[in-house]
Amino acid sequence: MKNYEHTITVKVTPKRVFDALTKEMSNWWADMTSTVDKIGDKTTAKFEDGTTWSFEVVKLEANRLVELFCYQADHIHPVTTPEMRKEWENTTLRFNIIGKGENTDVHFTHVGLTPEVNCYSICNSGWNHFFGSAFKAYLEKQIA
Repeated sequence: MKNYEHTITVKVTPKRVFDALTKEMSNWWADMTSTVDKIGDKTTAKFEDGTTWSFEVVKLEANRLVELFCYQADHIHPVTTPEMRKEWENTTLRFNIIGKGENTDVHFTHVGLTPEVNCYSICNSGWNHFFGSAFKAYLEKQIA
């Protein structure tokens, strides 16, 4: 089972990426109920369609790693089936941040989001948009 993975390269510092992942997710992904600063912090992503995913920080290394464990999920989408609603529960969002000179690579793995889960197609497209496009654009527009 291969987890969803995607890597982007941006012309910002690792600290800038880390801050965008811990303090600014509402600006590029979903309305977050809080920022995260330490292991054990909790936040919930809320979408206009009613979807909510609740996360707990399980690993946090300044400017290097952010890992969020999904402990509650309610995925509501026009094509969501009942079995899809809870599929994110017990999955993990892992963001590895690697500084490379003037650039930073951000390697994202959604551990547990594999082609075998019912929501894979929807979530694959969603992550390609939110992480691959929106997050990258958000970081790059901050360069002034």
